[in-house]
Amino acid sequence: MKLINKFTLWYLCIALTCTVVGTAITYYSIKSRIDNAAFDRLKTINQLAAEEIKAGTLGDSVVQGRKVEVHELSTALPTKPFDITEVPSVNPTTNKPESILTIRSYYAINGKNYRITCYGYISKADQILSGLEVSVLWKWALIIFLIAISARLVSRLVLSPFNKTVKAIESFNLKKKERLQLPVTNTKEFIELNTFVKAMTDKAIDDYNSLKEFTENASHELQTPVAVMRNKLELLAESDLTDEQAVMISDIQNSLDKLSRINSSLVLLTRLENHEYETKEPLHFCRLINSSLATYKELIEMKSLSLSKNVAKSVYVQLHPMLGDLLLNNLISNAIRHNIPNGTIQVQLTHTSLIIQNNGTEPSVPTEELFQRFKKSDQCSKSIGIGLAIVKQICDIHHFAIQYNYDNGLHIIEIQFKSVDAPTPPIVFETVAEQEPAFIVQPV
Repeated sequence: MKLINKFTLWYLCIALTCTVVGTAITYYSIKSRIDNAAFDRLKTINQLAAEEIKAGTLGDSVVQGRKVEVHELSTALPTKPFDITEVPSVNPTTNKPESILTIRSYYAINGKNYRITCYGYISKADQILSGLEVSVLWKWALIIFLIAISARLVSRLVLSPFNKTVKAIESFNLKKKERLQLPVTNTKEFIELNTFVKAMTDKAIDDYNSLKEFTENASHELQTPVAVMRNKLELLAESDLTDEQAVMISDIQNSLDKLSRINSSLVLLTRLENHEYETKEPLHFCRLINSSLATYKELIEMKSLSLSKNVAKSVYVQLHPMLGDLLLNNLISNAIRHNIPNGTIQVQLTHTSLIIQNNGTEPSVPTEELFQRFKKSDQCSKSIGIGLAIVKQICDIHHFAIQYNYDNGLHIIEIQFKSVDAPTPPIVFETVAEQEPAFIVQPV
């Protein structure tokens, strides 16, 4: 719900509360004034009638055009000098429902006790309420109209700087390295908001640039000594070595290869977290899967594995070509590496999901933990434990749902996604080397 709508509802609740309380106060105030005015008028008539009785001038029991009833009491006067009763009735003159207000006053005149009674018609409570209902309805219609109009004006004028700030934040992109430009405002709260947002985004840009520079420098500087050590080991391997020395050199070369892969993978993860891979066109996913499976055909046959696939046609996914290739290479290579002799690999692609299954021993850790960095099962010591972390990161930034289960001797990885329409003109598939020749990551 928009902020202005919340303010509108809040004001309407306040207005409704004030209207209900105000209507009740108005009703009781009007009724009290009407009753008191009628009471004072009838009481005055009774007083005038008593004075006329005392003077002996009361003739036809009419005082100021109002009929009074005079009764001589044979008993003592009540403790109260008067009493009042109100009874619903119908006014014979207007033929409308009203109430009869009767007041009885008690006097001691010339040694005798008298009861003087006078009555009059007053408006009933429901008549007062009906009159108030009309005024309340008109008041509410006016309140709703004015609040609706003012809310739109407030949203357009007062909240305009806030809305512009929100739009500026939505369009903010670290990769553009452009400082955030916020609107000028004289509202104190908006000034504080813009100051905080400006400082936060400027710091984010500086931190991003520092991290990006550090990552690039670290990757470059690390590759140089690794290449030197690899060359030295190759030269050393060509010399006369004992079997034990040859094994040690081989182990060192394997460690250097692993170090190089870890460095490339960590750099890739950093670039993924920084959202450096923009997707401009849908990827022909089914074609990419067939190409990846063809790449691993010889390796699958060499390990005596059987492959079955069910790949739907014309499946397009909003995914960067390099990331799509990396995603499939990691999943397929894992299915081969973690398989058993004469095992099977099953690949199924629909317009909403990709499922890859392979035989294998049960993982020594829960499958959901294998998506963490450097988390791996014991059966594959050569793995560096980042492959599935990269797969998970790719799925997260593209809002794909990924699930890994082990059931009945099968490793099952399922990725759920939303397919998109084919681009026009059709997208031309490009290999990883053509996309980014300077940065190719092997499955890890």
